[in-house]
Amino acid sequence: MPRPLPEVNAAAATRRGSLHRENEDAFQVWSESARGVIEERGRLFAVCDGVSTAGAGRMAANLTCERLSQFFEDGVPPNLDALIELVSEVDWELRGSGTGAACTLSALWLHGWTAHVLCVGDSPVYRLRKGTLRRAEATAQGKGKRLRAYLGMGPSVADVLCVTSWRMVPGDVFMVASDGVTNVVKEEGLRLAWERSHDPDRCAQQLISAVASGDGEDDATAVVVEVGGVDVQPGATPPQEAPDPPEYLAILEEDTGSL
Repeated sequence: MPRPLPEVNAAAATRRGSLHRENEDAFQVWSESARGVIEERGRLFAVCDGVSTAGAGRMAANLTCERLSQFFEDGVPPNLDALIELVSEVDWELRGSGTGAACTLSALWLHGWTAHVLCVGDSPVYRLRKGTLRRAEATAQGKGKRLRAYLGMGPSVADVLCVTSWRMVPGDVFMVASDGVTNVVKEEGLRLAWERSHDPDRCAQQLISAVASGDGEDDATAVVVEVGGVDVQPGATPPQEAPDPPEYLAILEEDTGSL
């Protein structure tokens, strides 16, 4: 008998940075849908941080979130390769806009009992399990801490796209955040925010409040995702294995949940 799909509860919060005229972050939570769609295509969460120096950061972030919704359209295969190809198409569209538009991307795709993380830039994704944080993030900065990985940079985006796959267990919590959060709230603060709230909405609000209290100058966005459900019992069908990403992009990380 197939294992039941995980229960998922998610929430998001965002704020404009004190030095910005407008919030150039954007986020999407594709979580509530028909059961059949969830079984086939899973749930997708994304945070995009517009690059202010590019001059069209807000447009880039909003466009990226809009285009990622195409993953749920008929005709798009519900697999990791298709999602990676969609990210490359967004990069192509931003380059072709003629505006210099650019943004970073942190995306979390929950499919069955596997979590796939796709990152371009300096906005990380964390997984919290039994009090321990793990981080997935692209190598984002070059000399002088300048951002060197972003959507809109050109064909080399394939070389800087970080793809990580984790096996999920009930109780996992994922935090998808822009660097406006993580530059102010360090890893211990992320962990404490969840331990004090145990609720995605309250946790996301606490993280953004902490950024405000720390006089965060950058735009800040946090998406918090809690995985529920019942763990596998002896003799039950094990969770589906994660598919192997293309070798030139990533190496699948085996994670048995022993942390």
